[in-house]
Amino acid sequence: MNTKKNVGFMKLIIALPGLFALPFAFAGCGGSGGGASGDVGDNNPDLVACMGDSITSGYNSVGAPYPSRLAVMSGKTVLNFGVPGAQSSYGTSLISSVVNRKPGYVFILYGSNDAIRGTGPDTTKQHLRYIISVCKANSCVPILATPPKMAFGHEVYDGAAAHTATAIRELAKEEGVALVDLYKAFGDGTKYLNPDDGLHLSDEGGDFIAKKFNSKI
Repeated sequence: MNTKKNVGFMKLIIALPGLFALPFAFAGCGGSGGGASGDVGDNNPDLVACMGDSITSGYNSVGAPYPSRLAVMSGKTVLNFGVPGAQSSYGTSLISSVVNRKPGYVFILYGSNDAIRGTGPDTTKQHLRYIISVCKANSCVPILATPPKMAFGHEVYDGAAAHTATAIRELAKEEGVALVDLYKAFGDGTKYLNPDDGLHLSDEGGDFIAKKFNSKI
């Protein structure tokens, strides 16, 4: 990692809003459609929350987690609510803690573990719809992302990930929220995924996701 990428990572603050989540605050926090829009009410427009699994937390990824890179790129404070192994169902139990922090924007990246563990796309869609509804009710702007392509050691699950991505695209249209379509943007995945497992991010992948999310705020 270079010095620039480490800036956000070194400004790490750990809090405990929920039972398992460890939100890391980084001061520094293509998809389809345009940038996110909406009234953030009395929430902080310079505070961003990133919800997700190990791809968000940075587990087994090369270099700093993408939320720390997003903090450097955007100049905003970014809370990392990523939990390794988390499925979309976990997000439904976490969202109240997230909105209580009053972020202006909430990035939602679940689906990889749903696909791996056999959770159907319709169920994932239902969970994400609930997360979006809580965001909207609290004037936090939700931005959805599809799960990235899977390759190498996880290629066997890529078909399920593709179906999950389709359901999330549909949900974004139905709810009128911005979408970062990582599944399409990753191409065959080989550049942006850690070749050790084909699920977590390479150094290029961390930068790529941060740039895609940054374009929405």
